[in-house]
Amino acid sequence: MLKYEWIIINFIININFLFMKILMFTKNTLSKFTSAITMIALILVTSFGPNLAIAASFTASKDTATRLKISTNADHVITFTMPTAITFDTSTNQDGFQFDFPASFVSSGTWANADFTFVDSTGSRTIEGTTQGAGTITCTSATAENVCVAFDTTNNIFTVKPSAGTFTTTSAASAVTFTILGTGAGGTLLNPASVAATNIDFKMCDEQPGCFTTFVGTHSSQIAYAIADDDQVTVTAIVGSSITFDIDTETGGTTGESSAPYNVALGTITTVDTRVSGTTDAVQLIVLEGDTSGAGGMVVTVQNANGGSGLVSTSAGGDNIGSADGTIADGTENYGLCVATAGLTAFSRASPYNTDTCATNSETNGVQLLTTAGENILNSGGAPFTGGHAEVVVNAAISTATVAHNDYTDTLTFIATGTF
Repeated sequence: MLKYEWIIINFIININFLFMKILMFTKNTLSKFTSAITMIALILVTSFGPNLAIAASFTASKDTATRLKISTNADHVITFTMPTAITFDTSTNQDGFQFDFPASFVSSGTWANADFTFVDSTGSRTIEGTTQGAGTITCTSATAENVCVAFDTTNNIFTVKPSAGTFTTTSAASAVTFTILGTGAGGTLLNPASVAATNIDFKMCDEQPGCFTTFVGTHSSQIAYAIADDDQVTVTAIVGSSITFDIDTETGGTTGESSAPYNVALGTITTVDTRVSGTTDAVQLIVLEGDTSGAGGMVVTVQNANGGSGLVSTSAGGDNIGSADGTIADGTENYGLCVATAGLTAFSRASPYNTDTCATNSETNGVQLLTTAGENILNSGGAPFTGGHAEVVVNAAISTATVAHNDYTDTLTFIATGTF
């Protein structure tokens, strides 16, 4: 209530008191006179005295913080709705907003334009001219339509001031969002050090002279803010290591499971008829399938049982169909494997099996020397995978010098290794 309003009210009280004294002598006569004088005084106050300004409140006020944990830096997104018939503008005096954080919050660093955003009915305003200091509540935006932010380092108060130039009015009853990025490289805003329910006050200086020398709050609101000992829950789980690996044999073009023991029958090899997995020669190919949860994926190696001697006669151990790196061709003795480029799923061809062309039914495939030590033939690219599928092609050719036997044999061992 303003000072002169109290003076008028006191005047009325004194008048009434005086007439009460007179009433002791002339009660009946002066009772009507007293009522008349009192009514006249009230009419004078109503007609000529100043009207009281009724402060309006903001609605839908909230502060959405990124963290509620004690002693933790947080960003604050403060939103509210302007009161009905109240605008944010510079029409008579520059209006202003203040956001007052309790002393239990701790500010550090130097606040910069990039630490704030301001969005109103016109859209996003550019922040320009941020300043800070003890008791600082004013700043300067040199560019039209912009706002600046002042931070009072003593009282933890952020003041938003519009440009003194052209400034499109923020509409009444419209939503406003003021963001304080308290976790950035500039200024920081640390939550209180103890668990508590606290309040963040904000107010508006509306059409008052000197808003940015002595801030007069005409409209206000308060936001309850909870501080917790922690705001995060850690969820843990264990995933057991897993790996599957399966071998099948088929002639190609078919799907399904086959059962152990697994055999690949090359049939009769002649100098003009190289034998290769596929439907043409009715020679089975080797299908490798697998999956693993290993972070490092899976590697598959292949080993030869004959000490690198290729296909060896069981009755005459000195006779063999040798194995070497190279291209299969009629009339040139060689035996080896390759991985068909078609049909690969999840798996990749591993070095040295990733350099030559390879396909089922092809009698010119590039093959690799088979060794007892073994070489990598497949890998999953160093990651977990499911549904791995690869088709290994068996190739064999002879020369005129290859000794005739009906018992050339080799045993291939495939080892799948997961890395966890």
